[in-house]
Amino acid sequence: MTEFVAGPALEGARSAVTAKPARTPRRAIRQRAGWHPHVILAFAAFMIALLLGVFAEFLVTSQARSRNDSQERFLDQAKIAAGLTQAIFTTSDAPEEAAAAKQFGAAVIAPATLDGYVRTSGLAFAYVTNSAGHVIAASHGAPQLAPAPSVVVRRALEGSARFSDLFESAQHSYLVAQALPFSAASGRRVLVLAYPASALSGFLSHYLVGAVPGHTAHALIIDGSGRIVASSVAGTGVGKLPTAQFLHILRSGHANEAVRGEYSVPTGKYEGTRYVVAASIGGSAWRVGITEPTSTLYPADVGSDWWISWTVFAAFAFAALCCWLLLRRSLRGAQLRVAQAQEIDAANAELKATNAELNAFSYSVSHDLRAPLRAIDGFSRIVLEEDQAALTDTQRRYLGLVRQNTATMGTLIDDLLGFSRLASKPLQRTQVDTASLVSEVEEDVIASAASSGAKVRFANGDLPAVDADLALLRQVFTNLIGNAVKYSAHNAQPEVTVTSELRDGERVFLVRDNGVGFDMRYADKLFQVFQRLHRVEDYEGTGVGLAIVQRIITRHGGRIWADSRVDEGATFYFTLS
Repeated sequence: MTEFVAGPALEGARSAVTAKPARTPRRAIRQRAGWHPHVILAFAAFMIALLLGVFAEFLVTSQARSRNDSQERFLDQAKIAAGLTQAIFTTSDAPEEAAAAKQFGAAVIAPATLDGYVRTSGLAFAYVTNSAGHVIAASHGAPQLAPAPSVVVRRALEGSARFSDLFESAQHSYLVAQALPFSAASGRRVLVLAYPASALSGFLSHYLVGAVPGHTAHALIIDGSGRIVASSVAGTGVGKLPTAQFLHILRSGHANEAVRGEYSVPTGKYEGTRYVVAASIGGSAWRVGITEPTSTLYPADVGSDWWISWTVFAAFAFAALCCWLLLRRSLRGAQLRVAQAQEIDAANAELKATNAELNAFSYSVSHDLRAPLRAIDGFSRIVLEEDQAALTDTQRRYLGLVRQNTATMGTLIDDLLGFSRLASKPLQRTQVDTASLVSEVEEDVIASAASSGAKVRFANGDLPAVDADLALLRQVFTNLIGNAVKYSAHNAQPEVTVTSELRDGERVFLVRDNGVGFDMRYADKLFQVFQRLHRVEDYEGTGVGLAIVQRIITRHGGRIWADSRVDEGATFYFTLS
């Protein structure tokens, strides 16, 4: 209830009514006070409504500005993700183009060369075109007419490397073509490599999981036709089409433009309204799309529909409390968005710096270090070949040592590069038959040992299947078995045992040999880079192999250790999670 305190005007009116109780007291009040009480109440109501209206307008404008800021940050995040994806694609373009020029720059390219390249690289097919885009050499399985790759060939001839949209192979699986332009003596050429889309999707999906904040945001990589190449949502199939509303937003702008909009998911786990932004990936017609529920993207706007706002404003008794709650929620949401933006900016800056360092290191290894080695080896070989008669035996021996050491340095560079790339290479876990894998590795080792005259006996025990990355686990067994053969080669009857056993419910793999062994006092140096327990003159190697093995085992969540005695062999143990 509103109380009015009587002022001088009302006191005068009251006296007048007391002196003259006849006729109309309200008219007397109007004459003496000048304002009718209803007018005062109406004016007060109008002022309250005006103030509430101004506040409501301010609130709506503030929320709209807040939404716009959130949307801009969300779009910036998509652009950063697209830029980092492009950086991932283009990191190795220069070395690959140089390798393509060296391998396929001849006037005539044998089909067997392309077939071997396809087999060793895990490709579906490959072919090479001339500067007019005509195929001059193709591997087995390459189609006579490839409509999708022909587009990327033309684009590659106009500029740099290019990725195609998804297309189906003869076996009804999706492929992606990458066109790498390179220079040959006969002019500009393009090497087209067809990758299984599933392999590329697995790598990109793993990357997208870390590229989006929280658990409510989803990220997709979509090709020019709208098909899904990779997704941060587990179980999303390669080549599927998003919803019609999602595709309509994607197609609302040009291929190289960023787009945004809202769409609804009527049913299912992700039911509700979602906001989507998409940014183009250079070197392709692909886009990175990121979606998030509007309730998460606009945490300060949850439940703030128009009718709810005006209902709250109409309840004058609760207006102050409602305004305070809304303001507190707005400030809390703004602080949350600022904190999230700062974390994203810091993470993106760190990721950019890491990628820059990795790119600089890869370039230095592949170019700056290899170029002088090739020059040293090449000039040494020329001197040996052209001045053979003029050289003394000592000079020829010295030049041979120079070439031998440059080869050793090249191997060391390869091992270091492989060691550094292990940290960023994603795990591709599959069910691995370790018995078959070990047998294949031993066959390779036997073939290598046969050339040196050594005869090694292998004894394999219980080797069950495990969940691991096949390529990385092959490298573990290759390094451990190779070391066992190398350090037991001087034994009259070298023998290597590969088996596994259960220890406290945990599966432990072991590789045992009867070689020279080592002193356990120096066991802490085994898995350090460049640390060796034997002389290079006695046993060749770079000292990086066991460090690579330990990093692979650690990335699988396991551990590795060794046990040995001098001249009594050595045993290496490791586990996998």
